[in-house]
Amino acid sequence: MSFTSAIPTQNSVNRLRFVIISTLLMFLSGFSISAGQEVGFTEVGFTEDAPKAIQQAKAENKDVILLFTGSDWCPPCKKLEKEVLAEKEFLDEISKQYVLIKLDFPKNSPQDPKLAEQNAGYSKKYGIDSFPTLVLADSKLVPFAFAGYEAGGHLNYLDLLQTARKLRINRDAKLAAAKAETGEARARLLDEAISEMRQEIIGVYYPEIIEEIVALDKDNALGLRKKWNGAADAEMRKVIMTDLLMISRVEKPARAIKFIDEVVEQFDFSSAELLEIYQWKLNLARQLKDNSMTDSILDQMINLEGVVGETRQRLIVKKIYLMVGSGRRAQAMELLDGSIAKAQGANYLNLAKGSLLAANGEYKEAIVCYDVALQNSRNNPDIRIDLIGAKADCLYAMDDQEGALRELDDFSEDTQMPADLRAEALLHKAMIMRDQKRTRQARLAENRAIETVESPKEKAEMQKIVNRLREKVGG
Repeated sequence: MSFTSAIPTQNSVNRLRFVIISTLLMFLSGFSISAGQEVGFTEVGFTEDAPKAIQQAKAENKDVILLFTGSDWCPPCKKLEKEVLAEKEFLDEISKQYVLIKLDFPKNSPQDPKLAEQNAGYSKKYGIDSFPTLVLADSKLVPFAFAGYEAGGHLNYLDLLQTARKLRINRDAKLAAAKAETGEARARLLDEAISEMRQEIIGVYYPEIIEEIVALDKDNALGLRKKWNGAADAEMRKVIMTDLLMISRVEKPARAIKFIDEVVEQFDFSSAELLEIYQWKLNLARQLKDNSMTDSILDQMINLEGVVGETRQRLIVKKIYLMVGSGRRAQAMELLDGSIAKAQGANYLNLAKGSLLAANGEYKEAIVCYDVALQNSRNNPDIRIDLIGAKADCLYAMDDQEGALRELDDFSEDTQMPADLRAEALLHKAMIMRDQKRTRQARLAENRAIETVESPKEKAEMQKIVNRLREKVGG
């Protein structure tokens, strides 16, 4: 950490005079230093009398440093004492800004029980779990920074503590300014007051400020509610969604839908969460056999913010299939054609249209749809295998068995496609051959499928699939 201002120091003459005068005063007063007594924890240094130090901090309008240390056993504590805390230059300067409190936790030295109790209380208050730890707090003992041992000597450490104090100065300035403001302006100032401090300090010691920021930005117009309450909001939504799922299962559909609508109005769910909630609502609407409600829910899902691309196409396809299932095929095909015309790279929509045409015996028209999608699906192997399989089935249904097998062979030999999908094409080929009573060729295709997948686990899974297939067809 770099210095932000020059550190005033005494010249060598003043240092010498200080040492001489201090020595004379100690001698004249009968003061002596016994073996093991620490130097530096004096009037301008650290005190173990925490209540008195806190009174001093309030009277002098100073901040407080609480040093949690293990003076007789903790190596980094000893290094901090030697390199920083025992330096008079450091103590003189830091005492201008802070009152210094030492809270010691010795293991090899006796300690007054009352002092031990005092120190344990402060340790619990600040959740101290490592030594040394310095808690930097205001005169009301509200912390604004924590520190530990850091190499670099006393000047570096002095700069660290002085820089940390700027967090408190900024905090108080912003809080003072916030008193004169309301609404968004107040929310911004409160946010600026605490944002530079460490998150673990803010969450534990500034909950009231966080609550006020969240209340002032309840609609997240400033992005502050999400910033400060995002995790809590997510957890709350998770609990609410669990309740909604339970209600959708135990309540009558109409009442459950009404309740879901009321809850969605009250809480700001993400698009992903709303998709899940609307799916539950869709299942309820289907129980009521209300086509209008079903269409409306699917439209809500399709038009959700952030729902684009393949996800949107899949939802449109779902609506198309439900419309066909409810006897509205002509409307479904009209919607499908309109959606294909508007979409870019409408692979899932063309696959759906081809499937509907094929189900109606319109194989040539279906193949046209598949071929359009195949031209745009080179980078999407998952839909490409579906398109190839669907096209092969249409060709087979048109008595073009060799054409069907050729489509599957071409895909299975395309090494740019994933191995598991190439194996899937070989199994599809084997099924067509078995339907033609070409058992030996079918078994060869199945064996190739097992060889095509790469890992031992995948080969074992593929072998199970092949075994089940052979048991089903008896060969």
